[in-house]
Amino acid sequence: MKRRITLLLAVAVTGCAPDNIAHRLTGLDCNAGYIQAGEDWCAPQARPPAPQPYCTQSWNGVDCWSRPDLMPNVAREVAQGPTGLTQDQNANRLNMPVQKVPPTNAYIP
Repeated sequence: MKRRITLLLAVAVTGCAPDNIAHRLTGLDCNAGYIQAGEDWCAPQARPPAPQPYCTQSWNGVDCWSRPDLMPNVAREVAQGPTGLTQDQNANRLNMPVQKVPPTNAYIP
């Protein structure tokens, strides 16, 4: 009888672990191991990848810019095709189903 009560108590207590409670409240992956790595208790949500460089034709060849929104008189881009991730690529990056992934850009296959 004591073994059953002990086993039941152990199962009940592990379900109320602080990591599990924080995960249920925030929806983020919470783990005390992140604190040991010098990070916050809960892992941050995955950020979108950095934008691709914007490359233009110049007298010396091709110049690439990381922030074309800060440039006046932006020239036409040299690259052709999509510059962001597809929904499938973003779902693979986030390890989520395609239906739950937020759109990454206007390119939807």
